[in-house]
Amino acid sequence: MAGFNQNNKRFNQAGYGGNQQSRASLPAGYLAGGYYDVVQGEKVLKKDYIVKYPEEIARALSDREESKNNKRNKRSQIRKFYDYTLRINDLLVRKAGNFTLVEGELNRLIPFVKYAGSRDTVSDLFVNFIVKNISMIKNADDMRAFVKHFEALVAYLPKEKN
Repeated sequence: MAGFNQNNKRFNQAGYGGNQQSRASLPAGYLAGGYYDVVQGEKVLKKDYIVKYPEEIARALSDREESKNNKRNKRSQIRKFYDYTLRINDLLVRKAGNFTLVEGELNRLIPFVKYAGSRDTVSDLFVNFIVKNISMIKNADDMRAFVKHFEALVAYLPKEKN
């Protein structure tokens, strides 16, 4: 049990296991009004979630201060989470858009990303990105919006140097 507490000390200090607020922050106003605007009675994904926010977040994830060593925020690590998100979205399609049937799989992203954060394979900012977005997803439309938003973020990430 002592080993467990020793290992969890870093996890809790990073803000993943307790009530501590992480220092990494997303852009001001991010997700404040949800993913959509209503235009002529139809929900339309806000342009900011395809252009503005993904570019800002990708820039911050690539920043040297955000990733103090070469192991953090590698495109390949972020891509693993994006690929898992795509698998959940594919499952949603196979389940005829019944969000309740895939919600558990979606929520699994939270412990996965917190664990990756505690292992220094992704930064606090990326952890916050995933956690905040997962908390916003309440139905199939929100899931589809998140997938498009995450896709844009991945597209803005710089190519890794060999």
